[in-house]
Amino acid sequence: MVWTSILGILLLLWVAWDLYAGSVWLHREYFRNQEPWSYWVLILIWILVAVSCFYW
Repeated sequence: MVWTSILGILLLLWVAWDLYAGSVWLHREYFRNQEPWSYWVLILIWILVAVSCFYW
């Protein structure tokens, strides 16, 4: 398994944790109940980054 696949799996696990916890990080913490649009956009971005690791 290549290191990028491992990174992709770790990032997907991180996204799963963020979905469970209700907060996501970029340069600061975004909460699902306070800033729902920013939260979901960042979740989508992190999912795209994680999936792109499998196509590196």
